[in-house]
Amino acid sequence: MAPASNNPLVIEEPLIRTSYELLRRSHKSAQRQVEKDFKAVDTGLSNLLKSLNDKSATEDGRAAIAAKLDQISERPKGLKRKLDDIQPSKVNPTALSSRVAYMEQAHPGSTKAPAKKSKVKAEVAVEPNEGESAKAEDAKEAKDAIEVDQADAATMINNASEGSHQDTCTLDRYIVDYLLRKGRLESAKALAQAQHIEASTYDVLVDIKLFAELVKIEKALVENHSCAEALAWCGENRGTLKKTKNNLEFTVRLQEFIELCRKRDTTAAVAYARKNLSSWAATHMADFQKGMTLLVFGERTGVSGYRKLYDQSRWESVRDQFRETFLDIYAQPSQPLLSLSLSAGLASLRLPSCVHHTRTTSHLPPPVTDPHSIPLLPAVPPLHNLESILLPAHSPSHLTAPLGGIPSSPTTDLHAHPEMVTGNVDCPTCDENLRVLASEVPMSHHVNSTIVCRISGEVMDSENGPMAFPNGYVYSYKASDI
Repeated sequence: MAPASNNPLVIEEPLIRTSYELLRRSHKSAQRQVEKDFKAVDTGLSNLLKSLNDKSATEDGRAAIAAKLDQISERPKGLKRKLDDIQPSKVNPTALSSRVAYMEQAHPGSTKAPAKKSKVKAEVAVEPNEGESAKAEDAKEAKDAIEVDQADAATMINNASEGSHQDTCTLDRYIVDYLLRKGRLESAKALAQAQHIEASTYDVLVDIKLFAELVKIEKALVENHSCAEALAWCGENRGTLKKTKNNLEFTVRLQEFIELCRKRDTTAAVAYARKNLSSWAATHMADFQKGMTLLVFGERTGVSGYRKLYDQSRWESVRDQFRETFLDIYAQPSQPLLSLSLSAGLASLRLPSCVHHTRTTSHLPPPVTDPHSIPLLPAVPPLHNLESILLPAHSPSHLTAPLGGIPSSPTTDLHAHPEMVTGNVDCPTCDENLRVLASEVPMSHHVNSTIVCRISGEVMDSENGPMAFPNGYVYSYKASDI
């Protein structure tokens, strides 16, 4: 069952799916190898039985038969060595089992299937001592609740340090994943080792080998203009590409044909098209005909449609399509995990006040030393600044005008502040650097606002209601006792 869209484990889905996909492919490859070797052994034994005759009873005949049997037995021995290398064990577990263990440690209970609720019809019986039994059950439940609370408290204390370590490890994984996607393989390996992730295990939690293959093929396409590596990968995954109706192999083949036409080697280009492109004509006739026309038009043609096929930027388009297909086959997201998590976090925190104002530390007042004094720096912008956002221009209304009074100007406003207010200092989206990234994500949708007292730092609610002070500020009721 797929996880819910609001489940925080959704972003960790590639950690399990990629390793599962790799394990499935390894199993398929081993299965094909087993079938191939057993077929060869069966054929060799059948031929050996057919070759038996009267001469086989001699010493030379027996020696020849023994030599053929030794030769045939080499295949099962080699197959056994290959299967032993990929066979999981306690000493050498699979990446999938290691990642499942990691997820269970980081998110307890996340790898277990939810228990199905059994529908049992209960019969209700009324007994004379029903009141006494209910009191006994309540006392037992209260005792059990106390024991559970104590156990939970002990568990929380024991898991506090482990949780911090898991958060750090998760961030390290996201950064390594980002570096791998940018082609910084050596930096990714160095970071994984520097963050105390053992060399024998860091490749289990991050797909370094997988992205190393991706970077190798991408460099061959863009830098070396070579399609050999991409075509070899397409050959290994031809079944999956055909199942998903992906035309990556046709795109790469067409690019090779274009390079032959660029060199004006028409004989080789026609032979290549007959061998490798003719089978795609039924499904890609328009592109196939357009590519065949390059046999007539050279690289310097004035026809824009064909000159575009000769453009060197087409190598980058082939690279982008290969990357998209590669990531899709191995169940990897198109964007780095760091970008996805950062976008989700910034979008949930961003408010209109985070981007309309600029923080200037030089205008901040000195820190308040008297605990009984009211701080001058509020957590919101001045009201006359909010008027420019909330009220239309030349509006007769005024947010700070007294009841029945005359509106005041920002310079004489009761709520005007001498300092430049820039939002909450604890808000990440108000930070000078993160504000730039937060401006590119949508604002969070809050149905109900939560007001926090600047003095006590507590939420204002029915038990700690807001109170208006003579200076125009609003603080919580408990702040008046400080």
